[in-house]
Amino acid sequence: MCGRIRQAELPDEYFAPVFTNMHKIFDPGDGLRFNVPPGTKPMVMHELTGSPTLERQFWGYAPPWYKRSPVSNARLDKIVLGTSFWKGPIIHGRMILPADGWYEWTGKKGDKQPWHIRPADGKPILMAAISG
Repeated sequence: MCGRIRQAELPDEYFAPVFTNMHKIFDPGDGLRFNVPPGTKPMVMHELTGSPTLERQFWGYAPPWYKRSPVSNARLDKIVLGTSFWKGPIIHGRMILPADGWYEWTGKKGDKQPWHIRPADGKPILMAAISG
């Protein structure tokens, strides 16, 4: 999973192709986000209450042993076969994270260049995510 994403479209652009009858109108809140790092609250879709819900949720995790800021990546083998830290989220915390694309960096430490990766057709990407 990428470390940063871009969410610069209105919610309808992401979810209308998938959910033609959304039950809740989503307020984009403090505006569109062109650079969304871990530790912030991007918009997500989940179904915790029995119907699709759109809201902003904290993105990232910081296990008790982790000493730095929240991260957004975890190895699948660690999630599936790992500690009890992931057991609840993998069963009950599944979400969809929409994005226009994501960022990858190239270059040497201290002189990295960000690259925005996005679909050639400009359509949104719907990424799988989990929430603890």
